[in-house]
Amino acid sequence: MTIADFRTTVPSHRLRTPMAPRATPPASRVPAVLLDGPALSRTRFMISPLNETLAEAARYAGSTAPHLTRHYRHRAGVRTAQADAVLQALSEALRATRWPKAGLLSPARLTGITCPGLDQELGALRGRLLDADTDDEDVTVLLDALRAAYALWLADDWPGRLRSLEDDLAYRAHLLIRYGAEQVIDTLHEQVSYADQLLYVTPAPAVATGTGHGTAEFPYAPQRAAEGLLIVPSWTAETPALLCGGELPVLRYPARNGFDLRAESERSAPRPRAITALIGRARSHALASIGTGCSTTELADRLGVGAATASSHATALRRAGLIVTVRRGKRVEHLLTDLGSRLLNAGSDAVG
Repeated sequence: MTIADFRTTVPSHRLRTPMAPRATPPASRVPAVLLDGPALSRTRFMISPLNETLAEAARYAGSTAPHLTRHYRHRAGVRTAQADAVLQALSEALRATRWPKAGLLSPARLTGITCPGLDQELGALRGRLLDADTDDEDVTVLLDALRAAYALWLADDWPGRLRSLEDDLAYRAHLLIRYGAEQVIDTLHEQVSYADQLLYVTPAPAVATGTGHGTAEFPYAPQRAAEGLLIVPSWTAETPALLCGGELPVLRYPARNGFDLRAESERSAPRPRAITALIGRARSHALASIGTGCSTTELADRLGVGAATASSHATALRRAGLIVTVRRGKRVEHLLTDLGSRLLNAGSDAVG
């Protein structure tokens, strides 16, 4: 496996409007995964800095071929000797481990974690590789190469990208409450659809083989996702990609509003006019910024205000029944209630 394996092959980037009627999937679309009711209930989302690192590396790897970079948002950076060396080291490390690309994510070892840090993902990956009797030295080399790639291409921008990806997950959570899981999957992207317990996707999925992966052969029998599906939003990717062969099938999709990070999401969700008229601009922004959940400190960072101000907003929203505050171990976290989610959706629908 090399970095080139992480590229997608179809340039379309159209995103369907939420809840637009879905026609029967076109014959050209591949029924990639059988996702029945029990499997659908186990399907979950995860923000992955490791996945974004690999997407950035793939974008850079294709920077000399315009027909490849069109699958990623924004142009890759200027080629440098340092970046070329990091890319070469990562490609060689991936080849040495012969690990299916979907297997680089370790959802079973990260149960209950929606947004792991890079070190958490690498620790989980190390455990999986060693369990599979991969040479310890090869594992160490791979993890070092991934850290170097993250430091080069992602570390400086990750806080902003993380906020954008959290906004996307919050939007999906609102759709889940309002319409259900099937509709959430069916509206991820124009090239993804879900009907009759089948997940359809273009391009064809990458399927693991004994020593790596290969392209699906036709007629292709859909893989049964007995343990569910892992869905990963990406700021970098322009088109969806389905990766099979790991613990779970992994569907990577272009995150909503990823083109200009926070700016676009702030135009569409955080300050809907209907909510602003009802509870005020500051608290409507606070409600939207809570996203998939955050502490008071994190809310203050997202709003650019002091902790006392963020706490005051959270208290007011909690008293209005728009959020709840729960304790998870030592962490205290604010979460949207059904009423809060419906209010955000109503406000978003009223915009533009």
